[in-house]
Amino acid sequence: QRHQFQPGMSKRIPGSGSERSNEPSMPALATINGKRQAVVQTRKRLAGIDLESGNELWSQDVPAFRGMNILTPTIVNNSVFTSSYGGGSFFYNLQASESSSAVKQLWRNKVQGYMSSPVVIDGFLYLHLRNKRFACIELSTGKERWITTPFGGYWSMAVQDDRILALDERGDLLLIKANPEKFDLIDKRHISDDPTWAHLAVSNGEVFIRTLKSQIAFSWK
Repeated sequence: QRHQFQPGMSKRIPGSGSERSNEPSMPALATINGKRQAVVQTRKRLAGIDLESGNELWSQDVPAFRGMNILTPTIVNNSVFTSSYGGGSFFYNLQASESSSAVKQLWRNKVQGYMSSPVVIDGFLYLHLRNKRFACIELSTGKERWITTPFGGYWSMAVQDDRILALDERGDLLLIKANPEKFDLIDKRHISDDPTWAHLAVSNGEVFIRTLKSQIAFSWK
């Protein structure tokens, strides 16, 4: 199926385990202080790994209930954001030295992400929370600009300019304007009665969504 998605179309576990056991968080490739590395989040720690040697460049303990560190780390310049179940939200800065990087916590916020990795637009972080609400956080201070009423239990998100496309697990697709002053929902459309837990994919102006039983493509203008 192929559809046009644009304004005006609306009407619409991880358990406990050891440090070495599998964790759902995906690594992120980034250049921090001029060093290309993989930023990984285990059940207990956030760390940077040298791509050539595999050596640990830096690490930081991240508290989480039963090791549920699930979000993909979000890198902003030489800083890293993460949020954990039961731990809160954290923003760390990596300060380079001759032999390694020192980690400095810039701020900590009580709001808790869970499974949904955030997006960053113009200095503001947009995060779907454990309590199913959606929040805007000012990166420079860690202060909440707004928090919504509950939505679905999980969101995957993609960004195009100042627009956020969010897909929740119930088959709802939301188009949101990135606005630190208020939650600005442009459009909402129910695209599937089947669960949509897979992360949406965007390529060359097209959006690909895998449901439990099918795949759907949209054009994103």
